[in-house]
Amino acid sequence: MTYAASGGKRIGESGVQELADSIRAIAHDCGYPGEVGNADLIRFDRVAAEEIHRTMQITSVEAAHRGVWNFLAIVAMPDITRWRFPGENIERWIATDLTRHVFARLWWQAMTFATVVDGVADYSLLRKLSESDLNQITERRSIAGVTPLARSIARILIEGGGQRKVLRDAVPRLRRLMAFIDFSILSDEQLDDRVRAIFREVSLEVIQ
Repeated sequence: MTYAASGGKRIGESGVQELADSIRAIAHDCGYPGEVGNADLIRFDRVAAEEIHRTMQITSVEAAHRGVWNFLAIVAMPDITRWRFPGENIERWIATDLTRHVFARLWWQAMTFATVVDGVADYSLLRKLSESDLNQITERRSIAGVTPLARSIARILIEGGGQRKVLRDAVPRLRRLMAFIDFSILSDEQLDDRVRAIFREVSLEVIQ
């Protein structure tokens, strides 16, 4: 579909077909091609995100090329695109915003929240997040752009039992702190301590 800036291997027709077949199989397990509820659509998203990230084996530089995702949505799997998002929102088809495109958003979600354990990607953190959680984190580019911070937010959110109201108020505070703190150089422990403190601060204000 595309070449990496430093070379790379161009995917062939068979590779595209294998990916499309695997995504369709996941969709069938979730009720495709019939009309399904939100729970089945979210289940499709989580499983498909892992499959897309694991199978495509691309870098974030390659994943930033909108043509990759346009091809998948319009040429390789238009039936899945229409099934997943039956409305007329063009952003689901054309990757003008990677956080809203039917397939691009799944790859970026998996990339952001996957952790590597013994050389194998572990997606358990992603599986525990709700759609609202993902939107709060990934659609704030300043947050999602610092992957360790995004993962820390997810960990602390899950640790606290999914405090959605707290998350909504905590994210803007963290964004303001980014003007003074370089979160990208902090260890996971330091990040968790900082994020946990913000969550605790917001929680106390909510209670009052």
